[in-house]
Amino acid sequence: MRLIGGRRPLLLVTIAGLASAGLATGVQAAGADASVTLPSSPGHNRVTFDGHAPFNNGQANLLVDDVTGACDPTNPNGQVFRDEHKVQVKVPTKPASRYDVLIRFQIDWTPLTPEFTQDMRMDLFGPDGKLVASSDGSQTSEGVSLTAPIGGVYDMVVCAFQTTPAGQDYTGSVTASVLRPPATSVSTHKPATFRQYEAPKGVSDDAGEPSIGNNWKTGATFFTSYVNEYRVDFTKQPPTWTVVNNDTADPSNQVSLDPIGFTDSTTGRTFVSQLLFACSGAVFTDNDFQSVTPSQGCGTGINGFDHQTFGGGPYPAGMSSLDPSYPHAVYYCSQAQALVLGGAFCSRSDDGGLTFGSPVEIFGGKCNGIHGHVRVAPDGTVYVPNNNCAGKQGVAVSTDAGQTWTVRRIPDSHAGQSDPSVSAGKDGTLYYGYADGTGRAKIAVSRDRGKTWSRSLDASGAYGVRNTEFSEVIAGDGNRAAFAFLGTTTRGSTQTDSFMKSKDGSTFVGDAWHMYVAMTYDRGKHWSTVEVAPKDPVQRGCIWNSGGSVPCRNLLDFNDITITKHGKVLVALADGCLGPKLDAKANCIDSRKVSSNTYTQHGAVVRQMSGRGLFAKYDH
Repeated sequence: MRLIGGRRPLLLVTIAGLASAGLATGVQAAGADASVTLPSSPGHNRVTFDGHAPFNNGQANLLVDDVTGACDPTNPNGQVFRDEHKVQVKVPTKPASRYDVLIRFQIDWTPLTPEFTQDMRMDLFGPDGKLVASSDGSQTSEGVSLTAPIGGVYDMVVCAFQTTPAGQDYTGSVTASVLRPPATSVSTHKPATFRQYEAPKGVSDDAGEPSIGNNWKTGATFFTSYVNEYRVDFTKQPPTWTVVNNDTADPSNQVSLDPIGFTDSTTGRTFVSQLLFACSGAVFTDNDFQSVTPSQGCGTGINGFDHQTFGGGPYPAGMSSLDPSYPHAVYYCSQAQALVLGGAFCSRSDDGGLTFGSPVEIFGGKCNGIHGHVRVAPDGTVYVPNNNCAGKQGVAVSTDAGQTWTVRRIPDSHAGQSDPSVSAGKDGTLYYGYADGTGRAKIAVSRDRGKTWSRSLDASGAYGVRNTEFSEVIAGDGNRAAFAFLGTTTRGSTQTDSFMKSKDGSTFVGDAWHMYVAMTYDRGKHWSTVEVAPKDPVQRGCIWNSGGSVPCRNLLDFNDITITKHGKVLVALADGCLGPKLDAKANCIDSRKVSSNTYTQHGAVVRQMSGRGLFAKYDH
């Protein structure tokens, strides 16, 4: 075994009771520090070991990564900043294709001082020596999930973002599981139909993280594309896309680390926020951008400084706005890195988004810092979903307008890599859609604010989706909801540059990424799912969920979804696969050649054209 970065000797741990639970520990193999065997039928095998991350101090890690290559095992200059463990995954017999494969590489640690002073990152390198994926959230656990039965020696590289002077001990584990597929429940009703509308050529070419909103008072639809806010007019064919925030004095259109847009459909107030590290440049409008009002942009005090989200809705019973002209609460939430207390914070505005109160930490160290969009239920309950709460999908719940928060988890879920999404219907029924760690597009329903959940169903129906990204959920009536997601039937790590590529790297093979929309009309018991544009992929190849500048980091962290006053669904997406009509250098739609793909982030809207919407009173 190689000793790198002061790593402690390997220790294999046997956990009592694993055999009776169908979980067996691994046996150390030659050529690796440890080994674990993937079962051929449903079951689990696991290996654990001790590790030690060398000392590092906060922001210095950014420089260490960039200059010395601390997390690159091929770069000897960063050796003193990293810890490595090589684990062999054995696949003596590949499981039947009907089963799900989940190989989870994970590190866990117990903080000796408050958690925010100890934060680590894990990079996983595959048997080919190439990066598989990275995990760098703000909690006391990091992990990477693989969904294909590929054997070989994997290298788990641990780099501390911040530790105590003595460094940080941790426990590593690799769990190789074969799982029975989740249940599906396909609706027999005729599905709705949808059409994908692309922004015109040269318009919204920077929509890596799009937002969408619909003003029920005027019918106006707004699309956030980086620092540009567009009004999309569907009364004209093709629809027109008009920039509405082009005033040079407007702080929401200058520069951005992260864009977000939000429309409170019932009040008609639309917000545009551009992240400016510890706060944001934000404005709101009540007249569809004929004029705007500057917003404070964040809470008063220590805020998170990444991945912000705006939301709003009614107050809980017994509470009300300080502004008699605006009845709803407005929320600003954002992820905080280790140097700024870890976790995530939310703050509330009681004057319609003009100013905000003090931020409140919402996960209490129980979840990853990065999170999905904040949503407010009709009864005033506030929800912030998270893809990793101690190995499960979870949600922070507040019933007192963001003053206190409780984390609730979905029992039959597995931690994922991209944002989940929640939405509550008129009667409070809560829908939670997520990209499961197994790659499945799953959705669960709660009738008690997340205390208990229905079993999670596979929403891909007959399409056989085996990898999912960018889940988006919106509810209308209590028994109606829509779940939009990107999906592909291709298995494997969506984070690797080789995903979907031929061995020589010149051609995309397998199924591309497509947009799917699933709808329920019976409170999640059955789902009707459609593939929006079967002949027009959204992406070919990998979709990278971490930071950096890898080619497939064109689609960034999320899409978005909303509904019109009549309950028709609208989905905002970034299209990464274009033809020459929109990109003269691209032929991604018709060609599988890697050279034909320009990895774009072109704005598009999926619009429901027919079928029942999410409000029964408008059914025809």
